[in-house]
Amino acid sequence: MSESQPQLPKSRSNASRQTNRQSAEAATKIRLDPRGILNSAIQEHKGDVHKQISYFFKHYPIPASQGRARVVSAKTTTKYVLATHMMIDVLSGSGVKLHSVNDLTSRHLLNVMRKWESDGMASSSLATYFSVLKRFMKWVGVKLSYESVHGVLLDPQRGKRVMSATESRAWSSNGIDFKEVLQKVHAIDPLVALQLEMVAAFGLRVMEACAMRPLECDRSNHLAITYGAKGGRGRVVPIQTAYQREVLDKAKGYASKHNGFLRSNRYNQQQAKRRFYYILEQVKVSKSETGVTAHGLRHEYANDLYAQKTGQESPVNHGKRVPLKQDLEARKDITEALGHSRIAITSSYLGSHVQMDRANKKRLAKMNSDLTQDGTELCLLHDQIQRQARTQEQGLELRIFVTGPAADGKQIHGVPIIVGCGFFSVSGLRAQLQPSEEQMNKLASCCQAILGSWCLGQNDRIIPNDVPRFELMFSGF
Repeated sequence: MSESQPQLPKSRSNASRQTNRQSAEAATKIRLDPRGILNSAIQEHKGDVHKQISYFFKHYPIPASQGRARVVSAKTTTKYVLATHMMIDVLSGSGVKLHSVNDLTSRHLLNVMRKWESDGMASSSLATYFSVLKRFMKWVGVKLSYESVHGVLLDPQRGKRVMSATESRAWSSNGIDFKEVLQKVHAIDPLVALQLEMVAAFGLRVMEACAMRPLECDRSNHLAITYGAKGGRGRVVPIQTAYQREVLDKAKGYASKHNGFLRSNRYNQQQAKRRFYYILEQVKVSKSETGVTAHGLRHEYANDLYAQKTGQESPVNHGKRVPLKQDLEARKDITEALGHSRIAITSSYLGSHVQMDRANKKRLAKMNSDLTQDGTELCLLHDQIQRQARTQEQGLELRIFVTGPAADGKQIHGVPIIVGCGFFSVSGLRAQLQPSEEQMNKLASCCQAILGSWCLGQNDRIIPNDVPRFELMFSGF
C-alpha cells in the first residue's frame, strides 16, 4: 500500500526517545513509597502546603489504579495536581490554616466536597475529584470513613455520573455514509483506510487499530485485543461475520510485509494515531465538520450488536423495550466486546429508556416553546391564516400538530417532521374548509426555519388517526 501522500509534521524523535526512557524509569520506581516522598516534601518546603504538593507530584510517579503496572498519563497526573491544589485553596478560603499535608483530616475532605456540591459543581467532576482526593488522602495516611462520593455529599444523587446517551453518536444516525468516507480515505492513504475498517468491523479504539498485530491476534473465531488496549485490559472480540473475516485477512496481508504491525514501519503507535486523525480531517470527518469522530464507529458497532442480540434497536435509536434480563445480557456481552470494566458504561453508547423518555419530554417542550412563543414567524403566520379563515366562517380555529416520531420528542436523522394542520369549528369538529397547499407549505417552512430540521406540511385530515400527534399551544387570538 502506498505510504506517500500528506505526511505528519516532523516529530522530534530524540524527544520521543527521551520521554520513553523517562516513562520506563518511572515505571521501575512504581513501588516507591509515597509516604517517604511526602516526608521529603514537608522537610523541603516547611509551612507551604502548595509547594509540598507540587514537590510530591514532581517526584512520585503515580501508579495506575487498574490494569497492568504502569504510571498514569500526564493528563491524569494533571487531574491529581489540580484537585489537591483546589482542595487546599478551598480550605484556606474558609479559614483553615495548614502547615503541612500531615494536617489534612477526613473532615477536611468532607467539607471541601460539600462546598463544591453547594457551588453547583457538575456530578461528573464531583465524582472525579473525590476519586483523586481519596487516593491522595490514603498516601498521606488519612483514614476515611466513607468509600464513595455518595457517602460524602448531602445529596447522594449528585455524585452519580450521567453516562446515558440521549443522542446517537453512530455515523449512520448522523447521516454519514461509512463506505463513502472509506473510499475518500483510501484515495489518500490505503493503510489508514484499512485501520478505519478494523475500527468499524471490531469496534476498536483508534489506538488499538494502530497498535494491532493481526497475525498474532487472529484466534480463528475471535480477535484478541492486547496491544494498545486502554488501561492494559485485554479482551476478545468474536469474529461472527464474513465482513470481519475479510477485513482481518486484509490486515494480516499488510502486516505480513510490515514486521507484523498494522502501521507503517516509519511510525510508532502515537505517530500512527496522529496520522490516522490527520487523514480523517482531510476528508472532513471531525466533530466540528460533520459532528462525528472515528469513535462513532465504536458506537455503531455497539448499537448493531445490541440489535443483533435483542432483535430491537437500542434505546438511543428509539427501539422498543425488551425484557430486562435480555437487555442486561446484551449489555454484558457488549461491555466485554468493547473492553470496558463496568456494564453501566454501555449506556453511554446504547442509552436507556428512562433517560430517553426524559430527554424526549424536554426536547418536545423546547420545540413547542421555540415554535409558539409570541412574535415568532410561525405565530404571526398562524394568526394571519386564522383571520383569513374567519372571513369565510366565524369562530374557525387553525390547529397545528407535530406528528409521527417528533410528536413523542424523538429526533431521527433523515426523517422529516410532519407538520399537520387543519381548521376546526367551535364544537371541536373538523371544518369543511381546508388549508391550501400553499398555506401548509408556508407553515412547514416556518417550522423548518425555526427548528433547523426538515419539515413537511400535510393536511391533518389525511393523517391516520393512529399516528401520534402533539398539538402546538399558541396564545390566545
